[in-house]
Amino acid sequence: MSVKETAGRLPVAGRAAMVEAIRRLVLADRRAFAGVVALYVLAAGASAALPVMLGEVIDGIGTGWTASRVDLVCGVIVACVLLQLVLMRTGRRLGYRLGERAAARLRESFIDRVLRLPLGTVERAGTGDLATRTSGDVGAVAELLRKTAPEVAVALIEGTVIIVAAFVVSPLLGLLFVVGMPMLFIAGRRYLRLASPVFLSERAAMSEIAETATASAAGAQTVAAYRMQEERGEAGYARAATHMDRLKGIVRLQTWFFPATDLTFLTPAMVVTIVGALWYLNDWVTVGEVVAVAMLTLRLDGPVFRTMMSLSEFQMGGAAMARVEGVHLMPDEVREAEPEGAEVRLDAVTFGYGDGPDVLHGLSLHPRRGERLVVVGPSGAGKSTIARLVAGIDRPRAGSVTLGGAPVADIPLEVLRRKVVLVTQEHYIFTATLRENLNLAAPEADDEALRAALATVDARWAADLPEGMDTMLGDEHHRLNLAEAQQLALARVILADPDVVILDEATAGIDPGSAGNVEAALAAALNGRTVIAIAHQLQAAESADRIAVVQDGRIAEEGSHAELLEAGGAYASLWWAWKGVAV
Repeated sequence: MSVKETAGRLPVAGRAAMVEAIRRLVLADRRAFAGVVALYVLAAGASAALPVMLGEVIDGIGTGWTASRVDLVCGVIVACVLLQLVLMRTGRRLGYRLGERAAARLRESFIDRVLRLPLGTVERAGTGDLATRTSGDVGAVAELLRKTAPEVAVALIEGTVIIVAAFVVSPLLGLLFVVGMPMLFIAGRRYLRLASPVFLSERAAMSEIAETATASAAGAQTVAAYRMQEERGEAGYARAATHMDRLKGIVRLQTWFFPATDLTFLTPAMVVTIVGALWYLNDWVTVGEVVAVAMLTLRLDGPVFRTMMSLSEFQMGGAAMARVEGVHLMPDEVREAEPEGAEVRLDAVTFGYGDGPDVLHGLSLHPRRGERLVVVGPSGAGKSTIARLVAGIDRPRAGSVTLGGAPVADIPLEVLRRKVVLVTQEHYIFTATLRENLNLAAPEADDEALRAALATVDARWAADLPEGMDTMLGDEHHRLNLAEAQQLALARVILADPDVVILDEATAGIDPGSAGNVEAALAAALNGRTVIAIAHQLQAAESADRIAVVQDGRIAEEGSHAELLEAGGAYASLWWAWKGVAV
């Protein structure tokens, strides 16, 4: 298995893995594939028969054929033309359908694999890389499967049949016919060898452009706030310049390859005509054979030209296929631990992102079952890191994070997601109805249960939707603002009914006046569940069962709101600073 990996990016498959992936796609529809190939072979045979029969007519006229016999053969030639058109049209239509089915299977398997990737892996890869593979690369492979590959297959079949026909007409002239083939093979092979890394780098450059554009768009407010427009613009131009350099490399390859192909193609035609004439004078071949083989060399122009012109698209599609298949070749995480219960424990946890320094330093935290624990602390202290570890997104460098006695990062995702739900400030609203967006959390829930969940999180806007539960949501339909999207996400939590809920600033987009009411209602709805709330605004902490204060990656103190205020420690300082009271 050949996989090329780049730090922080998803891997790229090697040639062997690409060939195996294409083989699987073909074998999945082998009968249709065999039928399409048969149609193309018959169409190529009908096409090659035209110059062969024309040569027979020329020789026949010289040997005294009657007019009726000439008319008969000419009639057969016309029939072959019509047959070729019918067979080729049918083959192309069926081939296009075959390619569409293969592209659909590719898309489905790719999306399925992406959805099963660990969230940490997706985050490290970057949104640009994954977005480019999901849209641009999958689209390029789909175009390869439904158009470019069938075109090349037709050209190769037609070229093979033409060469065979030339040898059938005259083995001597057939030898001259293929005199340019070694040159064509050498030029094509060199082009493919040189072009493969160039096209792969071009696709990677496209990913970098997408990554930069996505980051700039997603952080538009931050860019504006810190006046980083010029810096982000320069980054975008730099990525575009790199992509332009890759495109120039492709053009440089093509400037020598295509002229070389034209020269290689013209050589056999000239050799057959000149040498064939000399052999005719020596009675080694007939005029009809020379004409037939010369016409066959000219007919080879079509398939050779189509193949050569398709090589660029083929290389681009192949580079895209390598990136798509690279996602499939990522090793699956081995997650086989089975939790017994839903007790959460963090014991002596040390963690850092990538090769960076430690963010948590021997942190221990033991939320009690059914407790509402609020984690507070200054920015950068490690609060959200705790949420990610409990949600199983990341693994600790040292220590353990367990759920029901099992390491969280080793629990199968389908089991973990039923027991632990993480809600952050960012929520995705699918282009679907309100009902469908809610049913993602509980497919069996009826409208009454959905409305109850919305009411629990104070989502009064839902009652005012024009079509109620059937209202389409999304950018092109009814758009939800940040507060409404967060309420929808919280309603999903209630419907999912997990054992552990992690709220990482889940009510940050809701106005302060109603955020407390939403949190109180949510706490009541999740009574009996373990709730770990990561809070920057301390109004959520006042009603918590217990508060844990994180400083510099460690638990500085724990206790209730009243106990920590009385202690006068880190929490008291944060609380009075948040209240604007000088101490």
